[in-house]
Amino acid sequence: MYTEIKSYRIFLDEGSQKNRSFTTINLFDTADDLIGVINFFEEELEVNGPKDFDHVYLQYPISKFPYIVDVLRNEKPIFVGFWENKYGKYGRICTGKEPVGEGEIHVTEFPDQAQ
Repeated sequence: MYTEIKSYRIFLDEGSQKNRSFTTINLFDTADDLIGVINFFEEELEVNGPKDFDHVYLQYPISKFPYIVDVLRNEKPIFVGFWENKYGKYGRICTGKEPVGEGEIHVTEFPDQAQ
């Protein structure tokens, strides 16, 4: 099941407790209800997230933070949910289907090809 992300809030906490995420993004739906939490951890940590949440709980290495923020800022629509296969159930963020070649650069005229 996937739910569309309509807004987000980024938390950048300070501190030094071992195995704690100091960078968190909360994800919200159209009713402004919390639907997901993304925690970012140092690369060398292996952290198991809580399993009893009513929303999607994702964990990424801190090196992925700029990529996740880029997707949240620049893509639409974006969804959060679970993907399941024979190996388990995994949380994920995904975009809606987009046409091939849809870029941010829009050319209104083609260059003269006769030159």
